[in-house]
Amino acid sequence: MTPFEFLVAAGKMVIWMGAYAQLLGMPIAWLRLRKTAAWKDRPEGPRRIDLLAKFIVRPTVLTIVWGWVALAVAALGGLGLSGGALLVLIGGAPVIFVPWMVLQLDASRFPQLVENARRAHEAKRT
Repeated sequence: MTPFEFLVAAGKMVIWMGAYAQLLGMPIAWLRLRKTAAWKDRPEGPRRIDLLAKFIVRPTVLTIVWGWVALAVAALGGLGLSGGALLVLIGGAPVIFVPWMVLQLDASRFPQLVENARRAHEAKRT
């Protein structure tokens, strides 16, 4: 793998692993936040999916970093792992740690997140 191919693969890893983390984390975040007052009384401007994405940004970033580590391991020879085992390592670990991290997130910071999103939306409109 050339350095350019590695950089391209790292860019793709941001897209795919970030989407994977969002896919795993957003439903759990929604289940946690849907009965809160901040969710029920959220303003019309910011989209719900954007609020959820901002809430789970830490697990998303960790999943991307996990993908980069797995990519580096694969580029260095895979540490003796087969292609299938490497795929299970890349995709399997986020199945465990993303939901766990979303459940550990502090839901009390969500009202402030909603307020910041409202302000940003209003600033964008003016």
